[in-house]
Amino acid sequence: MKKIISFALVSMFVLFLAACGTSNTIKIGVVLPDASEERWANQDGAFFEADLAALGAGYEYEILFSEGDESKEVQNVEALIAKGAEVVILTAEGSGAGAVQAAHDAGIILIAHDRMAKSDDDHADYYTTFNSWNVGIAMGAHLVDMADEEGCSTTNKCDLAIFAGRVADWPNATYFFGGAMQELTPVLDHFNIINIQDTFTGLTAYTESTFNDAAKTALQAAMLPVDTDWSADTAATKAAAVVAQLGDADKSSQPVFVLAPNDDTSQAIRQEFAKMAHPYETYYTTGQDASDVTVASLLGDTAKGKGVQSMTVFKDVSKLVADSVAIAKNIVDGNPGLTGLTSGPSIDGAQTAYSPIDTLTIDNKQLTYDTLFASGYKSEENETFSNIDFSVYK
Repeated sequence: MKKIISFALVSMFVLFLAACGTSNTIKIGVVLPDASEERWANQDGAFFEADLAALGAGYEYEILFSEGDESKEVQNVEALIAKGAEVVILTAEGSGAGAVQAAHDAGIILIAHDRMAKSDDDHADYYTTFNSWNVGIAMGAHLVDMADEEGCSTTNKCDLAIFAGRVADWPNATYFFGGAMQELTPVLDHFNIINIQDTFTGLTAYTESTFNDAAKTALQAAMLPVDTDWSADTAATKAAAVVAQLGDADKSSQPVFVLAPNDDTSQAIRQEFAKMAHPYETYYTTGQDASDVTVASLLGDTAKGKGVQSMTVFKDVSKLVADSVAIAKNIVDGNPGLTGLTSGPSIDGAQTAYSPIDTLTIDNKQLTYDTLFASGYKSEENETFSNIDFSVYK
């Protein structure tokens, strides 16, 4: 059963983490972006606290937050080093360049957790991530599969809108997009691209193994016009422009397919499409993160689910944290960092560990329940799920 910590405990939890730092010496340091953000306090932060505490004596640790400030981030790394940290786990605010330099100047191993940390001439030693390329593949494959079911073809083209994350969020957003386009590019002639600008036709269907600098340049050039900056507001603005371009077209007997980069942007985009004078009959869209609103939608509640989202990629951050802690333990024990872990191609020179992902779809509600609720990851008592009858899944 995974630990679930409510928002009411955030302040107490942050104070507790601060108290962890009263030890004069530590072996493992953790620096997370901002304790005011739910993910870093209630998810990654809580899981780090549980997993590091479980290591026991000989693995003393401290967890610090950078308050959304890159200079504070560097100060935190330096403070942990001063206490004897042999390894630092960092989720960077920005590039993480200052933290990389501080760690390596002191001869300390740096693990980039979820976000790459690098400068122009140096990088984190290890990088823990979900396989971002496979996340994108899951998104693209969902749209292709649904298009096949709807009978989309070269002679019966269906409408497709494409949106991307933040180009500057390297490598995550580019890999998400690249994986999705690996699936979509070979069948783009089955779709009418309804974006304001088509920068996708003619893209090579890169794979993770063929990805190189040329692929990075090509994919990011295609992403730029549809970059949402991971912002729901930006995504809504760009979706509204697509809707405006469609005008009064009657789409009430047609499906539409939308590549949305994550759950927050997906929600914003579909709400704009719902404003059409004659909305699409069927709406298929991607996402990731298994947000509460998305989960409500997957379980059939279009009210609290803010419309229909047909899939999400669930990335269990407890597994990501477990991988980062495992690398840190290996280093303290004098073993190669990736011992016992699933590794992938090095990214920007950093040795990479891949954490597992799960694909959840609207047509398999039992899987969503089993993965998120039966496991204890989410609570059935959450107000967002008050319209859901969970008894049918038990």
